[in-house]
Amino acid sequence: MSRLIDKLKQNSYIFQIATLMSGTLMAQALMFAFIPILTRIYTPTEFGLYSLFFLISSMIGEVSSLRYEQAIMLPKSDIDAQTLVFLSVAVTFIITTIVTLVIVLFYDLFLNYFNGLVYLVWLLPPSILILGLTQIFDTYSTRRQLYKKIATVRVVESVTTIGTQWSSRYLFALDGLIVGKLISNFFVLYQFLHFHIKETLQNSLEAEALAPNNTRLKPSVPLHFHIKKQTLGVRYLTKRRLKANIKRHDSFPKYFTFSSLLNSFSQNIPIFLFSMLFSPAIAGFYGLTARVMQVPILLISGSTRRVFYQKASQMYANGENIREIYLKTTIGLIKLFILPLFIILLFGEEIFVLIFSNKWAESGVIAQITIIWFMFAF
Repeated sequence: MSRLIDKLKQNSYIFQIATLMSGTLMAQALMFAFIPILTRIYTPTEFGLYSLFFLISSMIGEVSSLRYEQAIMLPKSDIDAQTLVFLSVAVTFIITTIVTLVIVLFYDLFLNYFNGLVYLVWLLPPSILILGLTQIFDTYSTRRQLYKKIATVRVVESVTTIGTQWSSRYLFALDGLIVGKLISNFFVLYQFLHFHIKETLQNSLEAEALAPNNTRLKPSVPLHFHIKKQTLGVRYLTKRRLKANIKRHDSFPKYFTFSSLLNSFSQNIPIFLFSMLFSPAIAGFYGLTARVMQVPILLISGSTRRVFYQKASQMYANGENIREIYLKTTIGLIKLFILPLFIILLFGEEIFVLIFSNKWAESGVIAQITIIWFMFAF
């Protein structure tokens, strides 16, 4: 066992994936263990409203920075990466403001979409803002290879979600699926912000301590290069640098924003259609299926994607060919999904009835129908 661990540590790429997976595994295991409880205290209709709410907020939240957050990985200079962080944050606030104005103008349409629940309409803008900002700081943390921090955040997110969704139902008799998840998302954002702000303050103190006393500092070199840790700060944010990065990475808003929005919509269109053509309860059946089937996607392929993107971006910046690591990663993911594919195809309905109770048998049938699609998503 110790030899295996030593081998993993020697292969930094695999070890980084394993680090992220360890936190994600614990987080997803907690959530998966708690879902059977949720299916017994919440109805398919409530699950349907949950799916409808986070469908809209996730779709818009994902592109709320116009995908500039994806460019954070690319620059060699950490100052340029930080500039893209602040650019992404500013754009996210602008998009959230626009969404709020759209809600005001088309209030009745949104109210009808959420079955007349006013509080869900006005929870939409803060949800989009939280998801958008979290995505930005998550990506910046990945650039800095803070995989342990990201893994810890995921575990805390699951614990917070479980606690709020359960307590809101039993203590306050509320539909806590949405409110509980929203509180959990806010806490995740708080953890990222707290960590980076705290690290930035510590870095500033180190810089102040070095500046007056250390005669070895080269006056021609900016002070931040003498500090080992490159932390988030506005000291070197300039209008010129901001304009340069907007222009250099303008392909992200031009091409990736619409394609990401279209891709997200295509993946979630069954929830729209089930709700429109049938009822939120039918959307709830599909929502549970998606939530369960996304566990391996979030656990394995999600962790792999983060590390792959960071590693491939670094290789690309150094002029290396990324074809080999791309093929190796993709083939490895296909091999991992073969066994779950056949298990769900043969026993999907029985498994859902056993775990989630008889009223969720339809979700098992949906899992059998959609398993091939989930394999490609994986």
